[in-house]
Amino acid sequence: MERYQIINIQEIVREKTGEAYQGEIGVFVPSDTSSIYLAEGLPVYVNAFSYLLALHGKARLVIDETEYEILPGCLCLISPLHLTCFSEVSDDFRCMFLCLHKDFVDKIGVFNLKQRIAKGMHMHRNPSVQVSPVDTEVLKESIENIRQQILRKGHLYHLELMQNALIRFYLELDNILDRDPQAESGVVTVTRNRMKLQEFITLLMNHFKEEHQVAFYAKAMHITPQYLTAIIKEQTGKTVNVFIYELIYSEARNLLVSTDLSIQQITVRLNFADQASFSKFFKRHAGVSPQIFREEAGKI
Repeated sequence: MERYQIINIQEIVREKTGEAYQGEIGVFVPSDTSSIYLAEGLPVYVNAFSYLLALHGKARLVIDETEYEILPGCLCLISPLHLTCFSEVSDDFRCMFLCLHKDFVDKIGVFNLKQRIAKGMHMHRNPSVQVSPVDTEVLKESIENIRQQILRKGHLYHLELMQNALIRFYLELDNILDRDPQAESGVVTVTRNRMKLQEFITLLMNHFKEEHQVAFYAKAMHITPQYLTAIIKEQTGKTVNVFIYELIYSEARNLLVSTDLSIQQITVRLNFADQASFSKFFKRHAGVSPQIFREEAGKI
């Protein structure tokens, strides 16, 4: 399988023009063709729920080995473990990205945001929909509103402003998807193994911080660890352990760069036995200790 990377919101901010809050929510508006690509054009998993709204020009986006034509008014709903890569982008292509980390969702208790995100996940098999020019403008304005609220860092109710702006976006999105029966009409044949991969992805996003063992995910899916490993390997070319460890590593990078949590606090949050275990894990992936990684990232 082709090489890929798992990246987080904070790393996108460092590469692209955009605004983000603590690595948990970000809005990115690429200004030219070159700024569309991530990770030097490699396929990527973004550790966030992502929404791409095309505004101008055209592009071709590969999502899980299926290529989609992206035209003005196209909305792509991309889950954290959709493997994506632009294969073609016109010189005049313009779009907006909204990226949302699960931790930000967890902070919104009153509004059933998880249910609305899960609804979007039902489009996993057909993640690209076309919306009307009027609806495109509504979504564009809603995403821009989120960006504006992220910028209001000095506001006493900064978090609440962003949460309310996000709730508004999901209400507009639900209105579009519920009103238009064509939005989810794409019929794509999905194999049993593909459905198991999607089930694994959902479990992984909910539990990767505290559960690092293949056996946990296999038990939750009512299959053996060996069978789960075989399914994921066949579908992605990678083992279950690789997915778990790369997602943990991505989250560790995000916490080191975008928060003031101590190394010990990050160790606890990611459920390592002790700080030495976490530091060993991180250095094996990054080549440097967590502290040095944090210091070097702060210089950029």
